[in-house]
Amino acid sequence: MNEFAVQARGLRVRFGRKRVLEGLDLDVPSGSVTALVGPNGAGKSTLLRVLVGALVPDGGRANVLGLNPAREGPRVRARAGYVPDRFEVPRWMRGRDWLRFLARFYPSWSRDEEQRLLGLLQLDPAGKIDDLSKGARAKLALVAALAHRPQLLLLDEPFSGLDVSAREAIATAIFGHLGEEASTVLLVSHSISDVERLADRITVLECGRIVRAGDVESVARSAGGGIDLQSALRAPSSSIQPEKVA
Repeated sequence: MNEFAVQARGLRVRFGRKRVLEGLDLDVPSGSVTALVGPNGAGKSTLLRVLVGALVPDGGRANVLGLNPAREGPRVRARAGYVPDRFEVPRWMRGRDWLRFLARFYPSWSRDEEQRLLGLLQLDPAGKIDDLSKGARAKLALVAALAHRPQLLLLDEPFSGLDVSAREAIATAIFGHLGEEASTVLLVSHSISDVERLADRITVLECGRIVRAGDVESVARSAGGGIDLQSALRAPSSSIQPEKVA
């Protein structure tokens, strides 16, 4: 296994005149749960789309599980699970039909794992997706991302707007996956409590660049005066040295 599941150097993405990623460098160690945090518009969702091969950057390069997603997107997606911030599937489909459709594209898809996850999340896939609650749709998206037992899991705000029971069920599924698979997780979240509970590393993105990165405790201490993650993440980036990348 490579030391890093994900690496990026000098990534640049522009939408018209707007610079979304500007010379971004990133390292995600294999086997880690890394939380990607930052203000709205910092480029977090765009970065995940680049890493999964859904968006080709204007400059720079990325390496995901030893592959270049810009040229080998299908191979990356076959080995990675991706839950985007928006659940964009045909709402008229039934959950089970959508899962059957997806399974055709993943040679490693496990029907047993699919059924185990549905049971764990207490999700009935027989109904139409349009009739599911937001929490149920989030659970279905996670089943789709995990059923082929990915080496890398990319999660874009998987807990946003969910009630406590749905959040707990999804967190349990993620922890279960980590316990059984040699997997890496890159998680976008605005919730400090979710970051503290799930992640062992934090990467802070501002204005299209990584300004801070490290293990949770070192980042929490970076603002000075003890371990306070929330205060550290609010501290001016100019006062904190980012972790060096090779």
